[in-house]
Amino acid sequence: MGCQATPYQKLGTTSAGGYSDKRISDDIFYVRFIANSNTPSKVVCRYLYRRAAEVTLENGFLYFSVIRGPDQLTERREFYPSEDYFHDMEPPREVDVPVSHWQKMAIQCFENVPENEDVRLIDAREYLKKHGEPKAE
Repeated sequence: MGCQATPYQKLGTTSAGGYSDKRISDDIFYVRFIANSNTPSKVVCRYLYRRAAEVTLENGFLYFSVIRGPDQLTERREFYPSEDYFHDMEPPREVDVPVSHWQKMAIQCFENVPENEDVRLIDAREYLKKHGEPKAE
């Protein structure tokens, strides 16, 4: 994989990391970014927000709101407390282990500013204009 951070790119069969997204309903999407261990978490978070802004505009919306996340995904694995596991006959314990640099978030998109003032909106055009090309650090 080399020693460089994961670039901002679409996740594909030949790439080791990148973004992906999935439409959940008319205006709700999941955005995910998978990065190698040389990509700082803050860069992964910026990549998520950039992709969220792009998804918003690509689907005919102007604004988005983060409704969940960014969250690190977790995987399940068994943990054996000691080498004497089979002798002690204790059942194995399962623990959640964060998967390094996999983050996802759910966004809701809006065509116009909603009347509900509790919604924290991000203008997708302004976000992309202000933050420009993401830079790996």
